[in-house]
Amino acid sequence: MMAIVRSSELPVSDQDAQLTRERTPVRIAAIGDIHLHAAIPADLAGRLQVLDDEVDLFVLAGDLTDGGRIPEAELVSELLRDLHTPKIAVLGNHDRRGPRRVAMRRLIESAGVALLDGSSRVIELTDGRRIAIAGVGGYGGGFWPDETPDVPGARISKAVGIRARREAGRLDKALDAIDHVEVAARIVVMHYAPTSSTLGAEPPLKYWMLGNSLLGRVIDHHDVDLVIHGHAHLGNELGQTPGGTPVRNVAMHVTGGPVVYGITRPREIATLSRLPLIPNAATHDLIEFSGGSTT
Repeated sequence: MMAIVRSSELPVSDQDAQLTRERTPVRIAAIGDIHLHAAIPADLAGRLQVLDDEVDLFVLAGDLTDGGRIPEAELVSELLRDLHTPKIAVLGNHDRRGPRRVAMRRLIESAGVALLDGSSRVIELTDGRRIAIAGVGGYGGGFWPDETPDVPGARISKAVGIRARREAGRLDKALDAIDHVEVAARIVVMHYAPTSSTLGAEPPLKYWMLGNSLLGRVIDHHDVDLVIHGHAHLGNELGQTPGGTPVRNVAMHVTGGPVVYGITRPREIATLSRLPLIPNAATHDLIEFSGGSTT
């Protein structure tokens, strides 16, 4: 029978090493909405190369392509192929516009990208720590009555409501699969927003197109350290679900480029570095929201 050694029984040096590992932040480089179309921006490729091997995980929050076309997916593959750091991504609404979705997915995955779609992945780092990440594209539907007032004229259709509930259910199952894994960080990545707190200057009449509160409810039923999303180009970076789970909108129009976050359990999120490409991105918010309208 294998003996179980509790941390209190470890030699002092081993206890110190274990505590050091536990307090070392997991480093996540995140970006979304790069919308590759005709060429790879040289600055973007350079920024990602700088971060390679300096972070533990690359997270891409959808809309990697501008129209889901095969030549655009080839650019995504070229951009990411030579990065050695593990790469996790979800697809966005622009990625799903093209007719050859299976071929597009295969091209992106050929660059070593794990595409999550109602699924999860556990990544083990070289020091033995593990990152668990669940991913889903998400969908619209709005945030009433959880976070925002009902907006006249913005009632969603039955079809949108069905799709929103389906995506929330798929996320719930993906999180169920990693709930009991001992990890250094548990992350959710999606394209649509799970909260209105990161929608910033987006018009309230568009909220139903930008995400839905069902996603936030699911997240708050699980032990999640950080949620990463994109899609809301006029949004703000920092937010949180009504239950207090930290949320980051990493659409490139918002952050200006890749952002590196440090995650220390439970839910301690630090911004470690920024590598801006867009000088006038809307990085104007520096507060955490706890629900309610942002306008």
